[in-house]
Amino acid sequence: MGRVRTGGGWRAIRYTFKKAREAGGLWALWKAMRTRNTCKTCALGMGGQAGGMVNEAGHFPEVCKKSFQAMVADMQGAIPDSFFETYTLAQLQKFTPYQMEHAGRLVKPLLLEKGSQHYRPIGWSEAMERIADKLRQTQPAESFWYFSGRSSNEAGFLLQLFARLYGTNHVNNCSYYCH
Repeated sequence: MGRVRTGGGWRAIRYTFKKAREAGGLWALWKAMRTRNTCKTCALGMGGQAGGMVNEAGHFPEVCKKSFQAMVADMQGAIPDSFFETYTLAQLQKFTPYQMEHAGRLVKPLLLEKGSQHYRPIGWSEAMERIADKLRQTQPAESFWYFSGRSSNEAGFLLQLFARLYGTNHVNNCSYYCH
């Protein structure tokens, strides 16, 4: 896809229809975008209880291309386990951001064991036990917790709450570094 030269108009409408096809159709994308949520890219209001694509002043439709992109990415199917058997770590490092995003969604924990060249999907119980073991070996004052702007506000709230319950106030998100 070429460089975007306009923020609205017919090109933006065509782009929206293209993204709708990637999401499984216009109706599927419409329903997802109208959910009561915050924007997945900037965390500004997406209508709250009034539903998505409504700004804080109540105007409809108010939505940006980045919001469509994030929603379509979240509507993809799961990355199959065979993907991680096929591609080595070295190969994955050469993927473009576009290729990585279009590989699908991560739906289970992954493990890269020392000396291995492949990620391996593991179960949630094993992942939680490994995390708990590492947390028990770490002093709270020596830990740092970071979350992404792509996380929902709810996920960010829970992460910082968990970090504080763990005993640290070393919590930040990408807004501190990137925006």
